[in-house]
Amino acid sequence: MKWTILTLIAFFPLALFAKDMGIPAHQETLIEESPNDIETGDNSIKEKIDPGEAEKTEDIGNTTEQKVSDAEATDEQVADADSLSESGEAEDGAESEEAEAELAADMNAADSATIDSVSKLVLDMTTAFVPTASRRISAPYGIRTYRMHRGVDMGLCHGEDRTIVAAFTGVVVKVRNQGRRKGYGKYVIMDHGNGLTTLYAHLASWQVNVGDTLQAGDTIGVGGNTGRSFGAHLHFEMKFNGTYIDPATVFNFEEGTFFNAMTEIDEEKLQLVEADFQKELSKHRYYKVRRGDCLGKIARKYGISITRLKQLNGIKGNMIRPGQVLRCS
Repeated sequence: MKWTILTLIAFFPLALFAKDMGIPAHQETLIEESPNDIETGDNSIKEKIDPGEAEKTEDIGNTTEQKVSDAEATDEQVADADSLSESGEAEDGAESEEAEAELAADMNAADSATIDSVSKLVLDMTTAFVPTASRRISAPYGIRTYRMHRGVDMGLCHGEDRTIVAAFTGVVVKVRNQGRRKGYGKYVIMDHGNGLTTLYAHLASWQVNVGDTLQAGDTIGVGGNTGRSFGAHLHFEMKFNGTYIDPATVFNFEEGTFFNAMTEIDEEKLQLVEADFQKELSKHRYYKVRRGDCLGKIARKYGISITRLKQLNGIKGNMIRPGQVLRCS
């Protein structure tokens, strides 16, 4: 009893002091409320949240919603990018086919104008010129993957002379620019008479016009990297009466000269060589991937297993793309 009285006497001045200092009513209420008096309803909790805190909570909610919206937009953008990528690859394939058709038409037009009734032609190689100063063959004439590479590619290194000259005396019959990354880019076709034509492709620029007569060794332009090319080079083609010639059987490119001073071009022999190439090509079947294709669908079409299809094309995963060419046998 004595201790109780002493305790009350000790705390009584403190109570008077708090009253005199004017402690705010809401703080007094919080101090005096017991846990049982605290409301637990949602509305009551919201009323007890400070207005500033409520604004912060609302901002946080809005930010969260915005992040979700941004994430959804990103997914849509990714889907759009995939769609554009596929359509872009399909467009590239269409452009490539269009470029090849343009080139074929130009070459056929040149052939039609120059085809001769003579089935054999003798070339005086002492008056001919290797069309570039380069002595490096970056790609020979022949089968490349699934189709014929109809010319000889001469690599053009940095710092060396890239001037391209006429191989034989003749007339310029075509000058075309297929585009920076399309087909053969900038190319020139010449008619040399007696059924002989030549093509100079992937030029950086040309210095001739249709109808110009050039002597062997006259400048046609500058070699470059235009069209569907992966490095500066000259793509050089030769045809006799519409049949392709392997330029490396006429010119000794590595030495910058020729094999025989008087070289005979025989149309019948050229056709036999072409028949051999076509026979070799027929041994292999190829398929150009379209949108919606998968490895299983293509494998079933050609009667082979998916594993074998992947082995033939060096595919490790299961991804293929529109425009991709697959070997199927």
